[in-house]
Amino acid sequence: MEQLKVEQLEEVEVEKIKPADEVVVLEYEKLLLAERNRADFAKAKNLVKFGCFTQKQETTVEFEKLEKVTTGKKYRGLYDLYRNLDNMQLLFVAPLVENNKGDVDENKNMKPYGYDVLYLDPVDDETYGMVKLAYRRNNRTLVSVLYHAAFATFFTFIAIGLFVLFYVFATALSAGSYTFIQALTTGFQSAGIYFNAVLVSLPLLILATLKYREYKGE
Repeated sequence: MEQLKVEQLEEVEVEKIKPADEVVVLEYEKLLLAERNRADFAKAKNLVKFGCFTQKQETTVEFEKLEKVTTGKKYRGLYDLYRNLDNMQLLFVAPLVENNKGDVDENKNMKPYGYDVLYLDPVDDETYGMVKLAYRRNNRTLVSVLYHAAFATFFTFIAIGLFVLFYVFATALSAGSYTFIQALTTGFQSAGIYFNAVLVSLPLLILATLKYREYKGE
C-alpha cells in the first residue's frame, strides 16, 4: 500500500515537471530563432551594400517555398527578408503596386502586379567574414574620417576645458585674492567656451558613431 502511494506521488511529480520543461525548450528555441533572424537580416543588408546580389522584377514569387525572416524591420522600408527552404538562400522581396499617382509603392489594400526581388549571393560564414573585412579595408569613406574626427574633437575639447579650469582655478587661488568658490567659479567661466563646444560636439559624435557602426555593418 505504501509502495503504491509512492508510485502515485512520483507520477504526480513527473506530470508537474514535464510541462515546465517543455516551456523552457520552447522559449530557448524562440531565442535561437530570433538571434538567427537578426543575424541573417544584418548579413543580408551587408551583402546588398557589398554588391553581392542580383536584382530582378518577378511577376510571381513562390512564397510557399520561402520562410519569412521575422525581425520587425523592412529593408529600406519596403523589402521583407525571406529564406529559401530548398537551398537556404536569402532574398529581399518588395511588392510592386501602382498608386493613383502612377508611382511604385507598397499598399496592402492593392494586389501587387509584380515583385522587386534582390537575390543575395549564397556565401558561407567564412566567406562572408572575408568579404566584410575586404569591404572595410577598400572603402575608407568619409564616414570613417568623420567618426575619427568627431571622436578626436570631442575629447580634445574636454581635455582643454579641464586644463583651463584647473589652471585658472589654481592661479586664482594661489594669488590669495580669491576664495575657493570664487577661484572655482573663475575657472569654470574661463573654460566655459570649451565645455560649450563639448555639448555642441556630443550630438555630432553620436551621429558619427551611428553612421560608423552602420558603415562597419554592426
